[in-house]
Amino acid sequence: MSYTPEKQWLRHLALFVYIVAAVSDAVDGIVARAFDQKTKLGAVLDPLADKLLVNLGFVFLAVNPHFETQVPGWLPVILLSRDISLAGFGIVVNHYYGPVVPKPRVLGKITMVVQSASVLGVLFEVNFAWELLMVMLFFTIVSWIDYTYIGLRKSGDEDGN
Repeated sequence: MSYTPEKQWLRHLALFVYIVAAVSDAVDGIVARAFDQKTKLGAVLDPLADKLLVNLGFVFLAVNPHFETQVPGWLPVILLSRDISLAGFGIVVNHYYGPVVPKPRVLGKITMVVQSASVLGVLFEVNFAWELLMVMLFFTIVSWIDYTYIGLRKSGDEDGN
């Protein structure tokens, strides 16, 4: 949050921390799958960590006006709204229709990759960061609609399948 063009080391530090967090999250997932170390707790905490990484990244980028590509304040609001509404919808579906295990979808994974790439694009100050943000916004909204549609479809299925 304290980054200014005179303090480039803060941008570099944020970039380093974000890359380390993203890589460690990816390695954790790969190791869990490779050694069949999946747990119920991990199934909840891993997506939560992904959401925190991306959403907090965008909040911190949006509140700092010194980045070459300014992240508008409404952008993290849309990302947070998506994640909160999908989590809330999942709670309602589980409450009324029994346990429905959300399955990761390809579109959701693409969205996560594009969101992370967008944070990195702003931190790396690439000249196409704004376009990357708009592509990310598109995937975020489309995946929001997709997950909502799947949830509505599952809520209409008595078996939750």
